[in-house]
Amino acid sequence: MDDLDGQGMDPSEATVEFTLNAGGLRLLLDAVTYRLERWSGGEPDEQVDLQRMQVLLKAAILEVTFGETGLR
Repeated sequence: MDDLDGQGMDPSEATVEFTLNAGGLRLLLDAVTYRLERWSGGEPDEQVDLQRMQVLLKAAILEVTFGETGLR
């Protein structure tokens, strides 16, 4: 996973799309954060990918939260 925003992805790599609600986004963010907090070393690119994913998930949660507040 080069870039989570799709700008450096290898076109030959398989991709998957899925839909999550706010609860699912938060669970996924918790899992990514847990993994980063307990990083024991290893492949540096994996850590960078997790950090990028964490930022993306936080942005998605903000977007969902903003959308929910706009509906009230």
